[in-house]
Amino acid sequence: MSNIFKNVAQNENTRLTGTTASEIFTSLYTKGLWSSTVASLKSFHTSSVQNTASKEYYLQVWMSSSLNTKENEMFSIAYGNINGSGSKYVTTAYDVVGQASDTPSRAIYSQYKLMCLDETETKFKLEDDTEVNDFYAININRNRFGDKLDPGNFEINIAELNGGLFANNFYTGSNVEVSSSNKIISLIDDSLDSIDQYEYSEKPAKVRNLVSGSLATGIYEPSNPHYYGKVYPDNGTIIISAQKLNENASFNTVVQSNTDGQNSYKLLTAMSGSAQNANLGFVARAVQIKHQQSIFIRVDSGEMNYSNNPTFVNTDSTKGRIGKPYFDSFMYNPHVYVTTIGLYNDNKDLLAVAKLSKPLQKSFNSELSITVKLEY
Repeated sequence: MSNIFKNVAQNENTRLTGTTASEIFTSLYTKGLWSSTVASLKSFHTSSVQNTASKEYYLQVWMSSSLNTKENEMFSIAYGNINGSGSKYVTTAYDVVGQASDTPSRAIYSQYKLMCLDETETKFKLEDDTEVNDFYAININRNRFGDKLDPGNFEINIAELNGGLFANNFYTGSNVEVSSSNKIISLIDDSLDSIDQYEYSEKPAKVRNLVSGSLATGIYEPSNPHYYGKVYPDNGTIIISAQKLNENASFNTVVQSNTDGQNSYKLLTAMSGSAQNANLGFVARAVQIKHQQSIFIRVDSGEMNYSNNPTFVNTDSTKGRIGKPYFDSFMYNPHVYVTTIGLYNDNKDLLAVAKLSKPLQKSFNSELSITVKLEY
């Protein structure tokens, strides 16, 4: 095979000798977590669109009462209990008659344990080693927080409830109201500052502690923080100890067995109450990490001057000149147009395709210099 036809055959698979790549640059973008990239959410709504069965496990929270729910889904609230208390037994067609099955609160605890903890950990613990046997979980919708929740840039405000007025087994979601005390608990993570470089590296974000404090004033008593839970930035998940909310915000979390406590409504009511009574909402930002690299491609005058396009090379044996260009000028003075660049790995697997803004003419009398910018 002549050099000319080697060029024709390998046009689509030949690595150009003039190809080099720049270093990979990482850029950080932050934005408000909620719709229209606002950072503070002060309107909390449930919806009849969510079916009753799923509400036994979690409450989906919207920022408005609009029926266009896909644009307004913000986060969900769930209650988990290691013993399954605070929710009713769920039976299925596969259960033995008369035998109790699992409960939603136990399923939630197990789900978040698998999602957030290491394999060796059997239950959640606060930084001071206090065991968390039941918790409230805030799970931010994935399309809101991007790559991760921004450390040092979120604040949850919770109003005190009127739980002290009711016996535990009667303080279900239907009885929940905000207390007249006007007490507000503000919770942040313990990042200490709003720029934490560790979070923006290639490594997974480390677990943060949820502590008493505010974005304006920082951690309350930094030398002796008041721990309330854990923050998992990569998952967009916040775990709040039910015991801590019972002690400091009168949540009176229902822990009776086989009782539908509707505990998730308590956190929703407390967050909504802080917004209505104190104009303090759920403040949060999202982090998006973009990697950029430039691929510099130089096409020498003797490279890529032929085409595998069937209009360029004859593949029909009935027309003669099989495997040869249709015209002599295609062989000795070809002019082709570059429209697409493929990026391959060493195994010749196609990894990416770049489209040029306009076709570029190529011949033996010209060279091309092309820059492909990758962003991911």
